[in-house]
Amino acid sequence: MGALADRLRRTLADGLRARADAITARCRGFGAQPGDVIAIGVRHGDDALAAWSGVVLGGFVPVFDAAAVDDVARTGERVGPDIALLQRTSGTTGAPQRLAIEHARVIAQVDGLAGALALREGDVIASCLPLHHDMGLVSTVLLPLLCGVACVHVDPATWRADPASLLRAIEATRATLTWLPPAALDRLVRRCADAQVDLSSLRQIVCGGEVVADQTLRDFTAAFGLAAHVASTGWGMAENVAAVTHTPPGRVASRLRIARSSFAPGRPIVRDATDDALVVVGVGPPIDGTEVRVGDHEQGVLGELHVRGTCRPDPTQWLATGDIGIVVDGDVFVCGRKDELLQLGDRWLPPHEVERAAATVTGVRPGRVAAITKDGALVVIVEGDDTLAPSAIEAAVVSHTGHRPRVVVTAPGSLPRTTSGKLGRRACASLLDL
Repeated sequence: MGALADRLRRTLADGLRARADAITARCRGFGAQPGDVIAIGVRHGDDALAAWSGVVLGGFVPVFDAAAVDDVARTGERVGPDIALLQRTSGTTGAPQRLAIEHARVIAQVDGLAGALALREGDVIASCLPLHHDMGLVSTVLLPLLCGVACVHVDPATWRADPASLLRAIEATRATLTWLPPAALDRLVRRCADAQVDLSSLRQIVCGGEVVADQTLRDFTAAFGLAAHVASTGWGMAENVAAVTHTPPGRVASRLRIARSSFAPGRPIVRDATDDALVVVGVGPPIDGTEVRVGDHEQGVLGELHVRGTCRPDPTQWLATGDIGIVVDGDVFVCGRKDELLQLGDRWLPPHEVERAAATVTGVRPGRVAAITKDGALVVIVEGDDTLAPSAIEAAVVSHTGHRPRVVVTAPGSLPRTTSGKLGRRACASLLDL
């Protein structure tokens, strides 16, 4: 049946075993054979964990499918015996791809992440993440099932309508771990800062999926009365199964202050202690079995991050990730996607710096603004209505970055997004009438 099923038999909670066995029987009942790909349409909760476990224990290959109607169904696909599961890339810089992940890579990822988290008996994971992408799949399905810790899921639709639902679940279950993208932390501060909830059980909120702003972490811990080390960071990608790096528990995420004039791919960075510095939040060291380097550059040079290790199909081959960053004293600092950095004359800017400046203006929501360049000029595209003042957005960006943008206000919901909800910055110029 494979190494994944063998591991699952040892760790699966008794309460899920009978339900998982029922799913296995159901798959066999509609004619599934070992190696058949089974789409799982269950969105969250123990039903999702039981469905995934039953598929794996039957020797079938699971894939969470956001479009699936049935809880389990054959897809008509079949893969080799070394494949444990299928998952999708996010589509940040191109069309989403479905990846086939081998048993050994899944186990290397789970063990590496568990070690980085110092996962222990009694940990409880709380999550509102969708399960059809790598962050949700690994942190709230693979990790609890294969390491024998508890997990409580909040339906992603419930979270979208009521973001405080996650906070209440953390309080009710005394959850110790959760994963959220930066935009979710900003949303919780904006919508739920006055919620009367006790989050003292948390030992880590792992923030990842996009570049994390220093202010996002500071605002979140201040709003909910948490120690600085609780709002932590990590970096990952589906091509490495999920996690690549992770800030160790109990340690405040590193900060690197860079002189803006030295921020450019291929150049050594210059540190800057002044208030004008570009502050980059570290995402921690690589998890066990994984290595990170900055292309062929020496330490201290900004460049494309490369990854290799036991979570890759060939552990000896370096993967060019498309992310720009730097490695300092063992910690990785991610500055954004290589093809989304903004070049303005002889200066470079990460787009999130411009977007966060724009979001300081009343009526501009974090995550609803995109910064791109068009014909060498800076353009800021903002979702909003006639009440937005483009001149105020322009002034905020000039004040923060020194660059004057063209501001385009577009209808709410019109900015292109990937299947995981990230901004599709590269698509903005082609989809909007600039």
